[in-house]
Amino acid sequence: MRTKIGNRSSIKEFLRKYATALSTVVIFMVFATTINNFLNVDNMFMMLRQISMRTIMAFGFIFVMGSGGFDMSVGNTVGLVNIILAVVLVATKNVWLAVGVSVACGLLVGYVNGALTAYAGLPDFIATYSVGSIAYGIKMLMTKGSPIYFPAKMPSFFYFLGQGHVGAIPFPVIIMLVVFFVAFFVLTKTPFGRRIYAVGGNPVASLYAGINVRKYKMAAYMISGLAVAIAAILLTSWLGSAQPLAGEDYLLDVIAAAFLSTTMFGNGEPTAVGVLVGSFLIGMLTTGLTMLNVQYYFQYMVKGLVVIIAVLLSVLLGQKIKMKV
Repeated sequence: MRTKIGNRSSIKEFLRKYATALSTVVIFMVFATTINNFLNVDNMFMMLRQISMRTIMAFGFIFVMGSGGFDMSVGNTVGLVNIILAVVLVATKNVWLAVGVSVACGLLVGYVNGALTAYAGLPDFIATYSVGSIAYGIKMLMTKGSPIYFPAKMPSFFYFLGQGHVGAIPFPVIIMLVVFFVAFFVLTKTPFGRRIYAVGGNPVASLYAGINVRKYKMAAYMISGLAVAIAAILLTSWLGSAQPLAGEDYLLDVIAAAFLSTTMFGNGEPTAVGVLVGSFLIGMLTTGLTMLNVQYYFQYMVKGLVVIIAVLLSVLLGQKIKMKV
C-alpha cells in the first residue's frame, strides 16, 4: 500500500515538474509522424528563426515577471524601435549608430516603466499598458501608418543580422541561444538573479534583508527593454523594412512563453529553460497547424487552450504559480 501511494506521489511530482516538457515532446511526435516534411532541416530552422525574436523578448520578460512585475508594453515597443531604427538607418546608413539608438530606445522604455512602477508606485499593468499605448502613438505619428522601405544600397551587414546564416544556422537563432545562456546564467548563478526572485517572492522581506527593491525592479524593466530592442533589430533586418504594426502580435506569445516557463520544474518561478521550451511549443504549434492548413484564427484558439491547459494542470497538481499583475 505504501509502495502504491509512494509511486502515485512520485508520478504526481514528476508530472508537476515536467508536464509541459512532456506535452511538447508528445505534440512534436504527433506532428512529426503526421505531417510530411515537418522534420525537414530547413523547416526546423525556419521555425526557430520565426520564434527567435519572441523568445529573446520572453527572456527579458521573465526578469520583470521574476521580480513580481508585468510588462504590457513589449509588443508596441518592438514596433517603435523598429521604426526608429529604420529612420536612423535611412538617414545615416550607419548600422552601428542605428543599432545604438535602438538599444538606447529600448532601455529608455524600460527605464520609464521602472520609474512608474518601482518609484511612482503605479500598478505594473496600468503603467506598462499606458507606456505601450504611448509607444504606439509615437510610431504612428512618425510614419502616419505607412511602412518605411530601405534604399537599394544598404550595408550588407545589416541584412545579415536577420537574414544571414552561420553554416546552416540562421543568425537570429544564434543570438537567441546567446541570450538564453546569458539569462540562464544571470538568473541561476549570480546574486543579482537570486535577488530578482527574492524581490518577486517577498518584497517586504527583501527590503528588510537589505535589498534595494526599487533598484532591482528598475533593472528588471530595463533588461526587458534591452531584450525588446535586440528582437526589434533582428526583426527589422529580417523584414528589410519598418512596419508600423510589426511586433504587435508578439505580446501574447511572449506572455504565453513566460507563463509556460512557470510550469516547469515545479517551483512556479519563470525560468530561461522554461521559456525556451514554452516558446518552442508555441512556435511548433504555429508551424504544424500552418502546414496542416488550419486557419490562423483557429491557431490562436489552439495556442490559448494549450497555455490554459498547461497552467491549469500544474495548478491542479499542486504547483503554485508565483505571478503578480
